[in-house]
Amino acid sequence: MERRFLEQMMADYNKLKKYDEEAYLEVFQKLNLRRFPKNTIIKQVNKIDEKSRYICEGFVGLYKECDKGFRLSLISGPSDTAFDEQSFRSKKATTNILKTLSATVLLEFSIDAESALLAKMPEFALLALEVSHRINERNFEQMLIKDLKFEEGYPKLTALFPRIDRYIKNYELADYFKCSISTVERGKRNLKKGGRHE
Repeated sequence: MERRFLEQMMADYNKLKKYDEEAYLEVFQKLNLRRFPKNTIIKQVNKIDEKSRYICEGFVGLYKECDKGFRLSLISGPSDTAFDEQSFRSKKATTNILKTLSATVLLEFSIDAESALLAKMPEFALLALEVSHRINERNFEQMLIKDLKFEEGYPKLTALFPRIDRYIKNYELADYFKCSISTVERGKRNLKKGGRHE
């Protein structure tokens, strides 16, 4: 496994709750480094999500099933935890899917591995709590952006996830902001003319 990704995660999580590298060795043994190309479904529909995934590089979308297929609902980027939270917490299958929006590098951590780690090293429960708080804060931040009109929300989205505009399609933006594709196209033109984006 590439050490730089482990060091990246350790440095990030140490901002939340500091542990020495020796303590992290136990964590590292339970992680799986995975690389996925763009448009790979990493959590299937009607399946239980039994993994949390620390994103090292790239973007992942959570899509919710609707009458017209799947709609982009949530975006995760570097340092985020990508998972179907509803399925992961309840240990029940959902119709949600997770799909990579770009080439992506993840560190996967299974529920069983997490349980085993916390049983052996209960001090990591404090970090798990901090990570959970951060997930909630970041999800709430996205909910606020999604509630904005496209021309106001899109620059905030691209500020939150630099370079996401290279990977996300107009119809996905329309689903995300709950507007029409024509609103997205017009909004992008207006933002470009106004110099308020890119």
